[in-house]
Amino acid sequence: MRTTPRLLLALLPAWLAGGGCQRDTELELRRELARLREVVETQQRELEARQITIAELNQQLQQARGLTDEDLEKIFYPERIVIDRLTGGDNYDDQPGDDGVTVYVKPIDRDGDPVKVAGDIRIELYDLANPPDRNLVGRYEIPVDEVSKLWYGKLATYHYTIRCPWQHGPPAHNEITVRVIFRDYLTGRVMTSQTVCTVHPAPADSAEPGVGGPRPE
Repeated sequence: MRTTPRLLLALLPAWLAGGGCQRDTELELRRELARLREVVETQQRELEARQITIAELNQQLQQARGLTDEDLEKIFYPERIVIDRLTGGDNYDDQPGDDGVTVYVKPIDRDGDPVKVAGDIRIELYDLANPPDRNLVGRYEIPVDEVSKLWYGKLATYHYTIRCPWQHGPPAHNEITVRVIFRDYLTGRVMTSQTVCTVHPAPADSAEPGVGGPRPE
């Protein structure tokens, strides 16, 4: 069958509409991609700024406490902290589903060895699949006078063991980002570490909100 000019004119609006929808969709995707890139770049700049601020504060605290470089060479103190790979969802009541996250924190000295040192620990749990205004699902503060009770050192295993029960019920997703902030009591140095762990919480309709605050193992 031959295609007549009249038939082409009849089909033209539909063809143009289809092409227009495709272009609109592509334009929206490009805009969303550009927005996400801007968010990532902004977060990276904020992270770099925080790291610079922490370094400056560490230097000021060191000077305020009267610790010289020679003093620091003679004492044992952590230069970084590590979140052990055992960190993850944990069941505290023997009922179905994880009741929180147990975090294993290792302060590491200049020789790469874990050390038991006094300090304040703050743990933040994030469900980054949630919107930014709802992705913080838990914050736990452990003051220096309670930290020593959480130390575990047996059979070549040395770490602080910190239980973080759900504070507002179980999260909606299975991947939780764990952020640890440790402030060394002696030097005042602030160290941070972050990792992602997997949790398997009970369904929201069958779980009770956890009691806030960490509990020692």
